[in-house]
Formats: sequence, C-alpha cells, structure tokens
Amino acid sequence: MNNVVCGDCWRRENLTFAQRLDPAFIRPGFAYLCAEHRACRAELLGRTEFGQTAA
Repeated sequence: MNNVVCGDCWRRENLTFAQRLDPAFIRPGFAYLCAEHRACRAELLGRTEFGQTAA
C-alpha cells in the first residue's frame, strides 16, 4: 500500500466525472505526478522544462 501513484492518474481512475469537477475533490499540489501529467501541467502553466516561465 506504500506504492507511489500519480495524483492525476489516481483521480482519473477512481473518481467519476462529476467528482472530478467537484471542488471538494480538487486538491492542488500532489506530491507526485507522472512524467505525462507533469508535462501537461507545465504546458498549461506556460513553463519550460526547468520550471521557469516562458517569455
């Protein structure tokens, strides 16, 4: 039970669509994200690969 799981992957697999939209289930800043979800968040936030904002 001590396996590290990507927070976004866990939400996709274990919550319904309505629950994913519910503010009660939205928790910012998961401790671990897989490479795919890390890249998605960086793209949405407009960051480059080293966490700096794009000009």
